[in-house]
Amino acid sequence: MITIAVYAAIVIVVYSCEKDSDTVIDPSISAPLISGQFQSLDTVETTSSSPLISFYTSVIADRNGGEQITSVSMIINDPLNNELASINLTDNGTLPDTIAGDGKYSAIVSLSNINCLLVGNYSLEYIALNNSGLYSNLITSDIYVKNSFNAPPVISGTNLPDSIVRPLPGDSLLLTISVTVSDPDGLCDLKDVSFVTVRPNGVILPAIPMFYNGNGEFLFSNYVLPSSDPSSFGYFKYTFTPKDRSNVSGASVTDSIKFVMPG
Repeated sequence: MITIAVYAAIVIVVYSCEKDSDTVIDPSISAPLISGQFQSLDTVETTSSSPLISFYTSVIADRNGGEQITSVSMIINDPLNNELASINLTDNGTLPDTIAGDGKYSAIVSLSNINCLLVGNYSLEYIALNNSGLYSNLITSDIYVKNSFNAPPVISGTNLPDSIVRPLPGDSLLLTISVTVSDPDGLCDLKDVSFVTVRPNGVILPAIPMFYNGNGEFLFSNYVLPSSDPSSFGYFKYTFTPKDRSNVSGASVTDSIKFVMPG
């Protein structure tokens, strides 16, 4: 009987310490939710001489049963994935927002402090934060920036040797050629340069991309090998073509190298 009484007392004590978890809600663990992203433009048209990226955007933010929302922001990344700006969206009834406290957060994006206009897709990242330090889900979008008065790039110079003596068997020679390119829209608008080679016998080789070394200089290096093929000697013609970020090609420039038999 004593054992039974002790067991019953333990059961009563344990039961009395339990809480009814169905009625306990901790709002601090509820993160906000955002949805309904909107932007007024899919494409922004501007110019490299007076670059301006401007559009209206909004998003719906809900507390989701959690603490007060302290901020809703949007980060803009350029086509090279560099952060360009962080924009605060507001729900205070001051334009561009129309109704305070309705959960719709708005902003006018207006970016003009741009040193060199990058054409392409800019990514938009939206997120909300509440008083508990909890972040919402992330919404992403993008907007395309177009140069309305785009000008093609220009090859201003080539750097190739006039002639090269092919090495003897068992040897090789490193050849580096380069071209200098400018762009009326800025060096950041340069995309690539490729060249097509025509052998002395008229055979055309596939286009080869060059390496961008910065400051408008494009390079290509390769080893010159010995050869007994008659078509390996004579004038090799190289035609270089530049292209910008709008996929507009500039005028091609041709130069040549004379490959000479070893003496």
